[in-house]
Amino acid sequence: MTSLTTHLLNLNPSALHTSTTHPFLHSAGTSTLSKATLSAWLSQDRLYAQSYVRFIGLLLSKIRLPYTTTASGPAPLESRILSLLTSALLNIQRELTFFETVAAEYNLDLQVPPRGATTFGPSEATHAYTDLFLSSGSSGVTLLEGLVVLWATEVCYYKAWGYARGVMEKENKGGEGRNDADGGALRVQFIPNWTSEEFGRFVDEIAGLVDEVAAGVAGNEREELLGRCERWWRQVVWLEGMFWPEV
Repeated sequence: MTSLTTHLLNLNPSALHTSTTHPFLHSAGTSTLSKATLSAWLSQDRLYAQSYVRFIGLLLSKIRLPYTTTASGPAPLESRILSLLTSALLNIQRELTFFETVAAEYNLDLQVPPRGATTFGPSEATHAYTDLFLSSGSSGVTLLEGLVVLWATEVCYYKAWGYARGVMEKENKGGEGRNDADGGALRVQFIPNWTSEEFGRFVDEIAGLVDEVAAGVAGNEREELLGRCERWWRQVVWLEGMFWPEV
């Protein structure tokens, strides 16, 4: 039987492709994004990362650890989900620090007001992502659905920056990037970080747990839950495309 994550990836491939091959990403790969454009996007991505912290907290609250312990064999599924979400929190904490460190090194602004605004704060797309996190982490939503949203955001992000890296490598963009429009921040720091093997393994780990939880859903509940997971997936794919600024 096809796994849930494989099913979702094949649900609307054209929309996924469009959202993860945006012109912004192509410009990132060709090193033609200005510092102003990159700063504006990073400012929102940082706020997105901050909202992710609360989202992970909501998912943690859904875990019910087993009362009993097993002396041998693999750790219980709930314990492995706990470990994953704990790692996700640590990862996002490092990511926020990474943003600040790279921004300082390359003179990037992390407090650029959204287009049309006079003060710094979340853009409409960032607000929408925050609302999505709060909705999928709410008490009436299953842990599986929340994990689907977590995986969807991460796999879309990984695919998007993988596309940018492919463009960068095709352009043979090596070196320190001092002549790049952004001074080399994307080429030297951001793109390698967002396409690392470690990040790829993290995305795969989430997918494995999503599929394992989904496999345990009772037959009479599976169809309804699958429909809800499909709706979450479609929302994330759509939002991912909306999150990239026009270039």
